[in-house]
Amino acid sequence: MKYMLYLFPVLLFVCAGCSPEVPPPPVERNDLIVRFFRSLRSSNSDAAGLQGEKIYTMDKRNYFVQNLVAVQQANSYVRRAQNFLNAGDLERAIKELESGLRRFPRNTQLHTQLDKLRKLRYAERHFIAMRSAPNPVAMNSALAAAQAGLDGLESPKLNAFFANYKQSIERWNKHNAPSSTGSAKVPIRSFDDK
Repeated sequence: MKYMLYLFPVLLFVCAGCSPEVPPPPVERNDLIVRFFRSLRSSNSDAAGLQGEKIYTMDKRNYFVQNLVAVQQANSYVRRAQNFLNAGDLERAIKELESGLRRFPRNTQLHTQLDKLRKLRYAERHFIAMRSAPNPVAMNSALAAAQAGLDGLESPKLNAFFANYKQSIERWNKHNAPSSTGSAKVPIRSFDDK
């Protein structure tokens, strides 16, 4: 009975330490953080993503860690997708990001990049419509559709292209404006013309 009195506090101490609510010891957390930043430094996105997830489960209120984890989860998939895109294979780039989303379905970085690539898929159609627009009304419509369809993909080249296209619409309007001495000549198109 005397031994039971000594064993009872030890058993109580051991059982209390097994609770899932008890955070891991600071040494383990610090070691994990050091490994996480080493993985970042060595550009090992996969390892950094997994280590970051573990850090996040230890401290779910830390928004900074949550953001870092999302970026690290996305980095390797975005890097591979960029390689496919640089090689001119848009479809494989899209599939790479889709596989990343199957693994990390709530990753906002991957969703954002996938949306941009899906918009790129239809960019050629917009440019063809702009080139084949027969008059200023159709040109303005094609330009508006292209700007809406490619929203979020702004780049200096694309912005310059849109600006040049607007100038060509203005030149067309100025060149074909009705003169004060006569009426404007409007080409007659048959239904067979396309």
